[in-house]
Amino acid sequence: MPKSITTPQPPVKDKKVLPASLRYIVEKLEERKEWKPAEVRRIVLEAGVRQEDLEPWADYGHPATDSYGRRLIYAEGNFEMMAMSWAPGDFSAIHDHGYTQWGAVQVFGPAEHAAFRVDEGRISTLSRTQFNPGDVVGVSHTLVHQMGNPTDGYFMTLHVYGRPEDIDNVTGDARVYDLERETIQRVDGGVFYALPEEEVKWTEPGPRPDFPTRLRHMVELARRLRRMQEAGIPGSRKRLEAVLADLFSDQHRAQLLRCLDANVDENGHQSNSVYWRNLNHELKEAAQLQRELQGNQNTGDNFHHYAELYDALVCQPCLDSFMRGYLEFFREKYRISFPDSSLLSVGCGTGLVERTLIDEFGIPYQQLFGMDISPAMVSEASRRIRAEVGDILAFDADGKTWDIAFSGLNVYHYLDFKRLEDAIQRTAERVSPGGYFIGDFITPDHIRWYPNLMYSADKQLVSLRTPRLVENNGRMFQESEIININFGGGEMELNYAGKHLRFLPPLHRIRTYFERAFGGQIDLYDAHSLELIPDWADSCPSTRFVVVARKLVN
Repeated sequence: MPKSITTPQPPVKDKKVLPASLRYIVEKLEERKEWKPAEVRRIVLEAGVRQEDLEPWADYGHPATDSYGRRLIYAEGNFEMMAMSWAPGDFSAIHDHGYTQWGAVQVFGPAEHAAFRVDEGRISTLSRTQFNPGDVVGVSHTLVHQMGNPTDGYFMTLHVYGRPEDIDNVTGDARVYDLERETIQRVDGGVFYALPEEEVKWTEPGPRPDFPTRLRHMVELARRLRRMQEAGIPGSRKRLEAVLADLFSDQHRAQLLRCLDANVDENGHQSNSVYWRNLNHELKEAAQLQRELQGNQNTGDNFHHYAELYDALVCQPCLDSFMRGYLEFFREKYRISFPDSSLLSVGCGTGLVERTLIDEFGIPYQQLFGMDISPAMVSEASRRIRAEVGDILAFDADGKTWDIAFSGLNVYHYLDFKRLEDAIQRTAERVSPGGYFIGDFITPDHIRWYPNLMYSADKQLVSLRTPRLVENNGRMFQESEIININFGGGEMELNYAGKHLRFLPPLHRIRTYFERAFGGQIDLYDAHSLELIPDWADSCPSTRFVVVARKLVN
C-alpha cells in the first residue's frame, strides 16, 4: 500500500487553502450555475490537477464494507468536489449520480470504466474501457456507470458533481442497481456493494439485466463479500455462500443461450462485436474468480481440464462432419488395409479418432500408438489407446517405423513455425518405405470459416472463440482465445483455455515440405468435398485440407 494519511483530511471550508489546481476548478464553477459536462471536463483538464493534490484526502485503508475510499474535498451550494481512493480490486456498484446534472471525473491510474443502457425495463452494457492516467470523462444526469481498479496498484480519482440549483447533497438520491434482486436502491452516500439496510433509503423495482451485465454484477459483489468475510464482518460468510451458489448455478443457462441466439448468426459467427467483447470479458472474470475459489493453479498445460471437454466440443463434431469421411476416402482410394497396418498418431489428443480407427477401421489395438505434447490430453487418450506424452521433434523410436502416420485436427499448425519442416521430416522418418502420411491442415484464410460459437450436441457445453490474424515478421498466425462453459454437472463451470496460436503457411509450402520429406506422391484434398486441390490453389472452399503423402520406396 502506498504511503497514505491515517486520518484523511476533512472537507475544506475556505477555498483559498485548496491546492491551486483544485481552487481553479472551484473559481471557474462559481462563475455560473449552468454547465454542460463537456465544459466541466475542459475546466478540469485546464486545471492541471495531479494526484498529489488529492492525497490529503486519500483513504486506501477504507473499511471492507466500502467498495472504495470516498472523501469530500469541498462543497458549495450547487456543486461538490470529492476524492476517491482505489485499492486493488475496488469497484463501485453500477449507479447513477442522483441529483447531479453535470460534472466530470479525472483518473490518475489505469481505472476501468463501464457504461450501461437502461431502457424499457432492461439494462445492458454499452462499453467497458480502460482509462489512462490523466483521462477525464464528462458526467451527465443520464449516465449509469461503474468504475473500478482491476490492477494490483493504487490510485485516486477526482470527482466534480453539480446542478443548476443549490441543494444539501448534490449526489443524494443516487440509484444503485442491485442486479441480483433486480431492484434499485436509493442512497445518499457511497454507491457500494452489499449495502446494509440502514444505508438504503428505499428500494424500487429495477431493470432486468442481460447475461453479461448480471454476471459482472455478481462477480464484483462476490469479490466484495469475500473481503468483508476476511475482515470478519458479521453475516458476510452466509451472504457470500448464497451469492456464489446463484452466480455459478446452471439455472442461468437458458438466459445465456437466448443471449447467444440473439447475437450469433446461423453459422456461429458473432453479429454484435460490442456484446461479444463484453460477454467474453465478464466470463473471463467469472472464470478467474472460480479458479481462485477452487484454488486451481496454472499447470503450464494449455489443455489442462479443456481435455475433458474437447471431445464433445471439437473432436466428435469434426469426426462426424469430415474426419471419418476422409479416412474412408483414404482407405478406398489408396487401397489401404487398416487391419494389416500399423499406425502412429502424431498429436493424438484424447484418442477419440484413434479409437474410431480401431473400432470402425480395424487397426489392431497393439498396432496403434499415439503421442501428444499435452499430459492432460494423453491422460484422456490412455483410456482408449496406447499413448504417451511425446513430441515428434524429440521422438526416439529406436528405429521403429509405422505403415501409416496420422495427424488430425491441424496439429502441425501449433508447432514452432521455425521447425515445421523439421517436424514433417521427422514424421517421414517414422514411416516405412511405401507407407503413407494422412492428416488435415487449415488454409491461411481459415478464419473466414472459424466459428465464434460452438456447442456440444446437447448444448450442455458452450465454447466461445475469438479469432484474429496476427502478423509476425512476415509470417501469419491465427490466434484463438477460447472460453468453455460446462453446465453438465449441475452448475456453471467455466474454463478459460487461453489464447492459442496456429501458424498459417501457404498451401504450396506445406506441399513442398512433404515433397522434400517423403519423396513420393503428394496429394492435397478439400477435407469436406474431397476434391483434389490443384497445385496453383491458395485455399479451398472448406478452408480445411487433407494431405496424403506416400514415402518413396528406395
